[in-house]
Amino acid sequence: MDPIIEKLEAGLKEQLKSLGEQIKVAEESLIRTKEGYLKVQGALEIIDILKKEIKDNEVQVLLEGEV
Repeated sequence: MDPIIEKLEAGLKEQLKSLGEQIKVAEESLIRTKEGYLKVQGALEIIDILKKEIKDNEVQVLLEGEV
């Protein structure tokens, strides 16, 4: 085979390997970022629930005070 073609093939294989490794690192980073995002989203949902509970309790206390 022509040395130019062999050199091109070797370079492309190396580039393919490098890009594959970059994809793996990027995917791992994306997974960690998504996990963080979901944790924060969950915490905000808990805060919304707590705020509703506090408001409901305040309303109940006011209603009991009127009786």
